[in-house]
Amino acid sequence: MEQAALDALAIPLRYARAGTSLVQAAMAGTRQCVQLEHYPRHDIVDTVHHTRLYYHAHDSRRKPDAEHGHFHLFSHGTQAGDYMHLVGISLDAVGQPIRLFTTNRWVTGEVWNDAQKVEAALARFEVKTLGRMAPVARWATAMVQLYLPQIVQLVRRRDAVMAQRSTQTDWETLWEDRRLDVVTQSQISLVQRIQQLGC
Repeated sequence: MEQAALDALAIPLRYARAGTSLVQAAMAGTRQCVQLEHYPRHDIVDTVHHTRLYYHAHDSRRKPDAEHGHFHLFSHGTQAGDYMHLVGISLDAVGQPIRLFTTNRWVTGEVWNDAQKVEAALARFEVKTLGRMAPVARWATAMVQLYLPQIVQLVRRRDAVMAQRSTQTDWETLWEDRRLDVVTQSQISLVQRIQQLGC
């Protein structure tokens, strides 16, 4: 946990000292953030750990005012198209994490899995890459480790919300409901979390 805390704090600090930010690093050198574009263009893909992430930005009714954009983190199965969304991590304009959230199926086109399967994937989540995106991948891995209990609670609440809504409509309609993008969310403060852990 201490290494995760160190990575979560030190990596953005390194960018800041170099006159840039985690947001700019996540955008892989692109100066302007185009809505819904993936950064980096072909995502950060780890074929060893079967994980993937990308950064992007777009409007949402539940988007915090301070949000610049967010990461989507995934775990992949063995078949093409078999992947599940684990969590979203929102950043503000200077690269500070401000929110964790879960999404409805249509948002990422995932194969829907219940909380138990998502929790298992979160427990072993790690994403690694080489080159300039390596620190971004390390930071995302550290964030999942630091916030694992909170993310698990968000995923369980996601399932509870969806189960409640499914009493009023069928699952297929619910999963494709464009009015429901973010299912559960929680504001976060990295400094407070690290203080909480005593790291």
